[in-house]
Amino acid sequence: MKLKELLQQNHPVLTDGAMGTYFTQITSVGSDRCEKYNVISPEIIARIHKEYIEAGAKILRTNTFSANTAALGVDYPELKKILSAGFRIANDCAKDNAVVCADISALYDLPDGHDDIEKEYRFIADCFIEEGASVFIFETLSDLDTVIPAIDYIISCVPDAEIIVSFTLLPDGKTRSGLPWTAIAESVTQNKHKLTAVGLNCGSGAAQLYPNAVPFFSYIQQNTDLFTMIMPNAGYPSVVNRRTVFRNAPAYFAEQTTRFVPHNISALGGCCGTTPEYINLLGKAISGEKSEPVRMINYNTAGKLQSSFSSKLAGDKFIIAAELDPPSNADFTKLLKAAEILKNSGVDIITVSDSPLGHAKADSVICSARIMRETGIETLPHICCRDRNINALRSILMGAHSEGIRAVLAVTGDHIAETDRGIIKPVFNLDSTKLMSLVSEMNKDIFADAPIIIGGAFDPAVANPEFALKRLERKAVCGAKFVLTQPVFTDHAIECLKEAKKRDIRVLAGIMPMVSYRNASFMQNEVPGMVIPDNLVQRFSPDMTREEAEETGISIAVELAEKVIPYVDGLYFITPFNRAGVIKRTIERLRR
Repeated sequence: MKLKELLQQNHPVLTDGAMGTYFTQITSVGSDRCEKYNVISPEIIARIHKEYIEAGAKILRTNTFSANTAALGVDYPELKKILSAGFRIANDCAKDNAVVCADISALYDLPDGHDDIEKEYRFIADCFIEEGASVFIFETLSDLDTVIPAIDYIISCVPDAEIIVSFTLLPDGKTRSGLPWTAIAESVTQNKHKLTAVGLNCGSGAAQLYPNAVPFFSYIQQNTDLFTMIMPNAGYPSVVNRRTVFRNAPAYFAEQTTRFVPHNISALGGCCGTTPEYINLLGKAISGEKSEPVRMINYNTAGKLQSSFSSKLAGDKFIIAAELDPPSNADFTKLLKAAEILKNSGVDIITVSDSPLGHAKADSVICSARIMRETGIETLPHICCRDRNINALRSILMGAHSEGIRAVLAVTGDHIAETDRGIIKPVFNLDSTKLMSLVSEMNKDIFADAPIIIGGAFDPAVANPEFALKRLERKAVCGAKFVLTQPVFTDHAIECLKEAKKRDIRVLAGIMPMVSYRNASFMQNEVPGMVIPDNLVQRFSPDMTREEAEETGISIAVELAEKVIPYVDGLYFITPFNRAGVIKRTIERLRR
């Protein structure tokens, strides 16, 4: 089947979706090795092609996008095996059901020691031509000039070759090399006699592409007779464990991509993050077949609509939270390492304090967003009123929401030390309960599709527990669904927790392992609000080794946790000096 014959139909046809990201999803192997699996495990690649055909795809791209000597680190003989196998696998799967496009990426630069780019293009083209390829796609391009020599060479070898060029536009309407869509459209028009179709792919989701894609395709249609294609990403990605991850929203993708149908687009499909399910739903949307109703999502809202943390709160599940302190500098290495350890220990959510004791540290929301992106665990930033007025608090909440953060701890904030007050000015435009009310109001409009779960602080060790319990009730009225308590060390505090449990709010008891005699003495004598009995401090001695002191602190923490567990909804571990290993060992001991 000729590409032109397929695209001349009165309705848009479907292309396949992503190969690389779907390959990683089903194999857990990095997409950078995807092309090598043409040779290593061709059955996996064939399975993916067949799934796309079953989903309705009529255009298949070979699994060869990054198949070049530089990207794969292979020599020419090995590259030929990968390219040839890639074409044969796709061709065998397609039979008469789909058109196979030999997929070639742009070679903008090759490392020192490699041959020139034109020779590399010719070699790749020769491998495909030898297998009988007649349709070629150059995709994810930043300009046309880079691939014109390769296109000319293919046409010189296969005069009736059908060539597709597909460009990547960023949300600002420019390619990665900074060229505006107008320059790309003019370049395509000047070379239209060499091309069969022009498209846009990757870089953005359909909603992001739409404002610039429509005038781009309009220009192409007015000035050429080329067919048009669009293959957006699944949406905007995030990075988890150093991997690019897309949220799973195929119905939303289908709804947004079908907006291009009235603009006479010849073919629609998907790029990074899309799967056969995406293509299947896209086909149904094009044909008017009903599928699940699509819930519109605010475009710049990242993250999950409902967090697993909020689900556990709603489901009365026992919760494990752990707190980390942000760094005092711009180096997040230790913070991220600690977060990874806590995640692997089974912690449900990591809380990040907001410049405790009034000392400037890295912003809690930025730290929380970074932890979520790079480790994949949910985070709960503390947001205090000391340093921000209402405008600043609203701004930081909107920023947190855009990063996918779905829970915050609203606190008034520690006071500025008397010695600093001449230099550092506290704000306190709101207190914690008023901040909770502010978030509750924002949940009704700005965050209506994905509300922020509100938490607060509770100190069960205060001398007047009745006052603390009344304030706890007030926080519940203002929207708080849970509280994290100050570290629990006394029987008095445990009795207060028993009373708190009777209120309509979930309580996570603070457990803070002490890690040395000096640490225990300091907290007992110098940290405001910390009540630690002498007998606990005396279990440490100044001459203990670090290992002995940590073991003592863990034993005390386990004893206290076992005492409070019957009266609370979860535990909130405060990590001493960000020593995540101490919390890990404490959790392991409790589970045993």
